[in-house]
This record gives sequence, structure tokens and C-alpha cells, in this order.
Amino acid sequence: MMQKQTQIKARTETDTQNFARQLVDLLKPNDVVLLQGELGSGKTFLVKQICRLLKTQDEASSPSFAIIHQYNGPTPVNHFDFYRLQNEAELDQLGWEELLTMGAITFIEWPELVEKHLSEYYKITIEIKQTDRIFTLFKREKSLSGESS
Repeated sequence: MMQKQTQIKARTETDTQNFARQLVDLLKPNDVVLLQGELGSGKTFLVKQICRLLKTQDEASSPSFAIIHQYNGPTPVNHFDFYRLQNEAELDQLGWEELLTMGAITFIEWPELVEKHLSEYYKITIEIKQTDRIFTLFKREKSLSGESS
């Protein structure tokens, strides 16, 4: 079942950094976070802030060309950008699912192809309203019967 956890209005980069700090306190290894928002909405900026707070060895960058980036650190981070993927056959060639259970926190931009394959995850939608970014955090958990709903 998908449940709304919180909604944050960010007017400045500092507001986004504060939201990133809240996420770092919430997230644990093997968590998956889907990031949904239009181009330029701040998905990669949010991941960069989280990597900075988690003290990864390398600064996060937009993974659009590599599709998958991995950042080592005390808490490793996977950053997937599936913007250029056209279908599930391309997705299957990446081996992305194996990376979800290796102790990293995984962020997935453009998650439309993978969302239905995941039973538990967080989802952050980012909407731009005038000069604000509205971050809405959802959590999807398995139901008591073990099935996703």
C-alpha cells in the first residue's frame, strides 16, 4: 500500500539540503527511492546533497550517459537514471536488480519501467510551482499478506 509520508516546500537550495538531511536520517541500506519529476526539477541535485551528507568518496553527477552510477562510502549509494531506456528489454540487460540488495541506498530517476517490479520502496515526486519545488514523499510497503497492494 502506498502512503504519503510528508510534503516539503523548497524555495531555496538550502531548503532542498534540509530535506536531504531528513532523508538521510530516514533511509537505511537496501532502501530504494524512486524520483519522479520533469527535467530540471532537482532530482540529481537532491541525490548530490544526500551523497554529500553520506560522505561518499565521489560527488554525485547526472548519470544520464552512464545510466548507473555507484558511489562508495560508509553508506554506499546507487544512482540510476533510466531516462533513455525505451523498454523492459533494455532494462533487463543492465542487471539493476542485483544492485538493490548489496547494502547501498538506491535512487532511481525516471522509474516508470521498474516501479511495477518493486514491492517496497520510497517515492519522491517533485513538482515545480512558481518559484517553489514541492517534494512529496510516499512509502510503499508489502501488505500483511506479503503481497504488494
